[in-house]
Amino acid sequence: MPTYTRETRLPVTEDVAYAYLSKASNLPTYFPRITKARQTDGDAVETTAVIDPPGEAEQTVRGTAWFHTDESSKKVTWGAEGPHDYHGELDFDSDGDQACTLTFTLHTESDHPGIDGSIDETLDTIRHRLTEPPAAKTDHPTGEAQAAENAERESPA
Repeated sequence: MPTYTRETRLPVTEDVAYAYLSKASNLPTYFPRITKARQTDGDAVETTAVIDPPGEAEQTVRGTAWFHTDESSKKVTWGAEGPHDYHGELDFDSDGDQACTLTFTLHTESDHPGIDGSIDETLDTIRHRLTEPPAAKTDHPTGEAQAAENAERESPA
């Protein structure tokens, strides 16, 4: 079973990174192929993704996956049933006051040639989403607070 592991340093605290990446509803904002994710019962998540199988036309696929978060260990695990035994985890380690290291690990029976590029794209997207100005997005943990502050300032007294 191939295992892919990457680390990236993020210029935000592990609490901020974990708060954003531990919400299943944020999956479409950082996993490039996922277009919808909705947590249902417990750890179950209904997903919609667009895939591009080699030699085939682009396809929209729907499925149910699991998505588990552990606040005490700052770990997110996920997976999907099926022939490829697809599952992975995100680990967060503090690098001081305002930074952390994110370790992304993926285990799968598939050896698809695009996996490395997809992982790199995912990590680039995460880094971008967590470093763009918070006021520009409300699905970022600090962006939600900033959006509320902005709305309060802009409302007539």
